[in-house]
Amino acid sequence: MFSNCIRILAGFSLLLVAACQPDGLTPQNQDYRQGVLVVNEGPFQTGSGTLSFAHFARTAGDSNYAFSSAFDAVNGRPLGSLAQSAIRISGKLLVAVHLAGTVEVMDAKTLVSEFTFTGLGLPRFFQDLGNDRVAVSDWQDNRVYILDLKENAVADTLVTDSGPEGMAWLPTSSAGPVLLVACSGGFGQNNTVAVFNSALERIQTWTVGDQPHSFAKDPSGTWWLLNQGTANWTDPQLGTPGTLYRIDPQNLTATLWSTATDVTLHPSHLVCDGTGLVFLSDRYAGKAVRMPLASTAWPTTVFLPQTLYSLAFDAQRQEFYGGRITDYSEPGQLIRYRSNGTVLDSLPVGVVPGFILPE
Repeated sequence: MFSNCIRILAGFSLLLVAACQPDGLTPQNQDYRQGVLVVNEGPFQTGSGTLSFAHFARTAGDSNYAFSSAFDAVNGRPLGSLAQSAIRISGKLLVAVHLAGTVEVMDAKTLVSEFTFTGLGLPRFFQDLGNDRVAVSDWQDNRVYILDLKENAVADTLVTDSGPEGMAWLPTSSAGPVLLVACSGGFGQNNTVAVFNSALERIQTWTVGDQPHSFAKDPSGTWWLLNQGTANWTDPQLGTPGTLYRIDPQNLTATLWSTATDVTLHPSHLVCDGTGLVFLSDRYAGKAVRMPLASTAWPTTVFLPQTLYSLAFDAQRQEFYGGRITDYSEPGQLIRYRSNGTVLDSLPVGVVPGFILPE
């Protein structure tokens, strides 16, 4: 019934599974809104990043299949060096390409490229601001660019502290809607969050843990900030620990909640599954751990069994996705997990899967 079957070894405790593309299905006739997108960094400075698509079977007549380089196949050209992150907004898909200094804008259904923002420094992550506007953080320029998707133009530029990274848009706070920008220091070191009001004026600067990375919101409306801590490459024991801060939108404050017990590990990719906070124990491929929302004890028990490089949670389907590196030059894997952390299945993706965008 199906052709083009690809068998992959999922590694460690995973079984050998088949990823089959249904007959007649090609990258040109796929609806890319109906599956998981994976932004693959690609070989560092020696090749292009890629955009992979993974479709997981949801019905008895369906099947698992993947396109490892969907953007290339659809547009007939590479995405660019070190693809970083993606966002769906207003029927479009945007991908930040870090070393190329570009943001690709494409149709979210077909992946056909519609526009390319060029001349950026080192774009990192996105935040939807509504009204066809999206913010993108930029390490090199220490700025956040506000992109207008109706005009395909940079509408505004916000000056931040060094190394703006993950962002969060809080629609209600004591100061009204605010944009939070974690400033990690980029290739250096920093420990602040820049706070901008709805007029995109900077109104506060918070001092938090070293190298703030990612935000997550829990069902109560409380926001959380994960800080990676600083690595010391000469003596890892001299690094600073990862930390977790609790953000109170009503008082617009950030308070230290928990501190990692191991200074050699530097956590990343914070998500909330509704009752707990889940993140990778180490940014350079670590095990996922889970911290109940009421707990202040830093989690050390492994939650997802594989060593991962990226992590995402699909709240609608109650599933986790993890990006696993085979090595830094070979195709990686996208692993799908139940909400309790057990493995469902996996599919092949591109080299160094660094960012996952659920369906």
